[in-house]
Amino acid sequence: DDDDDDDDKGISDNEDDKIQSLLEDGLPVDTIKASDELELLGVVRCVHKIKGFAFARGKAIRLAVASATNVVEVHSFVRDQGFSLSSTFNMYGHVTGIRSIALSSDDALTCTISKGSAKVWNVSTRSCVRALPLTKSDKKTKSAALYALCCAFLPGNAHVVVGTKEGTLLLFDYASGDVIFSDEEGHDGAIWSLDIRSDGGGLVTGGADHLVKFWEFEESDSGEPSLIHTRTLKMSDDVVAVRYSYSQDTSKRLVAVSSLDSTIKIFFDDSLKFEPVGHKLPALAVDCSDDDVLLASAGADKTIKIWGLDFGDTHRTLHGHTDSITDLRFVRRTHNFFTASKDKTIRYWDADKFEQILLLTGHIAEVNCLAMSKAGGFVLSGGMDRQVRVWERTKDIVFLEEEKERELEKLFDKVDGSRGEQGIGQDDDDDDAGDRDAAPQSDAAVRKSVVVSIAAGDRVAEAIELADQELFEINAFRKSSKGKDGDKRTPNPLLLGMEPPLYMLWVLRTVKSAELEQSLLVLPSGHIERLIYYLVVLLRRDIGTELCAKAAIFLIKTHENQIVANHSLTAPLRELRKLMKKRLVDKRDKIGVNIAAMKAVGRTTNERKSAFSIVEDESAPGVDIWAGLGLGSDVAAALQSNKRRKR
Repeated sequence: DDDDDDDDKGISDNEDDKIQSLLEDGLPVDTIKASDELELLGVVRCVHKIKGFAFARGKAIRLAVASATNVVEVHSFVRDQGFSLSSTFNMYGHVTGIRSIALSSDDALTCTISKGSAKVWNVSTRSCVRALPLTKSDKKTKSAALYALCCAFLPGNAHVVVGTKEGTLLLFDYASGDVIFSDEEGHDGAIWSLDIRSDGGGLVTGGADHLVKFWEFEESDSGEPSLIHTRTLKMSDDVVAVRYSYSQDTSKRLVAVSSLDSTIKIFFDDSLKFEPVGHKLPALAVDCSDDDVLLASAGADKTIKIWGLDFGDTHRTLHGHTDSITDLRFVRRTHNFFTASKDKTIRYWDADKFEQILLLTGHIAEVNCLAMSKAGGFVLSGGMDRQVRVWERTKDIVFLEEEKERELEKLFDKVDGSRGEQGIGQDDDDDDAGDRDAAPQSDAAVRKSVVVSIAAGDRVAEAIELADQELFEINAFRKSSKGKDGDKRTPNPLLLGMEPPLYMLWVLRTVKSAELEQSLLVLPSGHIERLIYYLVVLLRRDIGTELCAKAAIFLIKTHENQIVANHSLTAPLRELRKLMKKRLVDKRDKIGVNIAAMKAVGRTTNERKSAFSIVEDESAPGVDIWAGLGLGSDVAAALQSNKRRKR
C-alpha cells in the first residue's frame, strides 16, 4: 500500500511538472483539462429531471438526489463499479401544481388532482391511498395526459368524478383505480367547475363552451354509477364557477353561476334569475352559506363581495388580498369563510361583522383550491407549490385587534424597508433623482394604501351603524335611573364628539363627489332606510341641504322598487319631499337675493368709476388731499408743526 501511495504521488508530481512546463512555454490555460487535476469516479443517472443533490456525511461516498417528481434517490459509490441506487424516498406527491381538492362526506379521504394524475389520501395518516393516472388513448401517441381542473366525491365516497381541460368528464372507482364512466364530449371546452347537488342525486358542470350542464346519477347494469345529461343552460360567456345551495327543497334550491363577463347569475329550478353585478373582473369562486342566507363571491379584482340571497343586495365589499382570489369556502353552520389567493396566503373572514379573523401563511406559490371539513375542524389547501397543507382548528383564543396590529406592523415595516432602499444613493446626480421620482411606487406601498383606505360605500355603512348604536345608547341612558337623576353620559369617541346626524353628514362630506353615487349604490336595504331618517333630521335643522337633497334624490331613483315596497317609509318620504321643497326654495331665494345684491354693488362701482369729479387747483397752499384717509399724512403734518415750534 505504501508503494502504491508513493507511485500516486509520483504521478501527481509529474502531472504538476507537465502543467507548469506548459504554462512556462506560454501555452493558453484553455488547453488544461479537468482530467489533468480531477479523477472521474462515476456518473449518476436519474430517470427524471434533477432539481438538487447533496453529499451524505460519513466515510462512504453517498449522494442524495432530488428529482422533479418529488422523489429523493440515494446513490452509493463502490470503487471499480461506480454509483448504484441504494434506496428511494417517495412521498407520492404531485409532479405539477394542484388544481383542486375534494373531501369525502365523512372527512376521512381527500382527492387532489393535477395534470395527468389524481391522488386519494387518508387525511388522518397523511398517506397516499391510491394514485389514479389521467390519460386517454390517441391515434398518434399511445397515451396523452389529461389536465384535470375540478373534482368531487360521489355519495358513498367510493367514486370520484373529475373534469378536465379537454372537456372530458371521468368517473373513477378509487378502490380499484378503474375508469367506470367517461364522456369525452361532456363539454366542448375546459370544465372549469363542478358541484354535487345537496340531495346527492346529481351534479352540475360549467365550462368554457358557455354552457352549464346538469347531470343525474344512474346505476348501470353492472351496478356501477353513471352520469346522464338532463338539461343545459346557455350563458353569454365562459362559465368560471358553479355552486349549489344547501337547501333540500327543490323549489328553494339555487344554482350560482359566475361567468367571464363579471356577472353572477342565480338560477332557481323554474329558471328565474337575478343578477347581482358588482365585480370589476370575473368572479373565480362563489359559495353559499348552509342556511342559504348569504352568497360570497371573490375574483380577479382582489375583492370579496357578500350578497344577500333574499333581495340580491350587496352587504359589504371586503379587501385584504393583494392578488387574484382563486377559491372561497364557507364553514358549516356559521357565516365564516376561508379564501385562497395567488398572493400565497389564506384568510379567514367573518361575514356578519365584515372583518378578517386570521391570516394563514405557509405556501411558497399560488394557492389554487380549498376544501372545508363538514365539522369545521380543519381546512385543506393546495397550490402551485405541489403542497397539500392541513390547517387544524386549535383551542387558542384569537384577539382580532392584535391580529390587525401585527399585520399592519409587518406592512409598515415593508414600506419602511422599501423607503430605506430608495434612500440609498440620495447624493447621485439630478438626472438620477428625477428618474427615481418618475419610478412607480413599490408593491409594499400599494398594499399599504389598499389596507389603510376603505371603500366609500363601506365607510357610509359603518357610519350608519355607529350612529344607530349611539342613538340606541342615548335612549337607553335616558330611560335608566342615571339619566333621570341628571347624570351626564360619556359619548362614543368614534363619533368625534358630534351628534349622530351631524356625524352622518360629516362622513358624507368626506366622500368624494365622484364616488358618492357609487357608495350609495352598494348600501343594503336596511341601511337605506336609516340613511333616509338621518337626511330628514338634517333637513329639519336646515344643515347640509344641498348634499342631503343630492343623496336623497339618487337613493329614490336607484332603489325605487325597494323603497316603494317598504310601507314603513311612506311617512318619512312625505316629510322628506316637503322639507326638500321648502329648504331648496329658501336656498334658491337666498341665492337670488345674493346675486341681485352683487349685481347692484357692481353697478354702483361702475357708476363711480365713470362719474365726473372736480379737481381743485393743486397750487393752492394749505390743502392736504390725503388728510383724514389714515395714510400717514396727518402724522407727518403734526411732526412738521412741532419742528416749526422748536425753531
